[in-house]
Amino acid sequence: MPLYLYYRPSFNRSIKRLGSEQKKIIGTILEALDAYYSSNCTLSEARKIAPAFFYKQLRKPYYESGIEGNLRIILRREGNNCIAILAGNHDQIEKFLSQK
Repeated sequence: MPLYLYYRPSFNRSIKRLGSEQKKIIGTILEALDAYYSSNCTLSEARKIAPAFFYKQLRKPYYESGIEGNLRIILRREGNNCIAILAGNHDQIEKFLSQK
């Protein structure tokens, strides 16, 4: 069963604060996430786009995904829906989680 990716307004706001190179990385992460979700969560499909792609559960219902370095996307899963909440570095993700 495929998963579907949606974006919260907070995610769009977090992207606006990024530089152009960081926006490219986020774009690649989103492309790999789309491949991962549409292939019924097959890592090999996502890694065709980004060889270092990762997707891991932080704590229910939060997950993080990334491809390199310190830039990540935090997502919340609700059934078949995955909602991108924030794009940022490790510290920003930790700060978000500490508030939840």
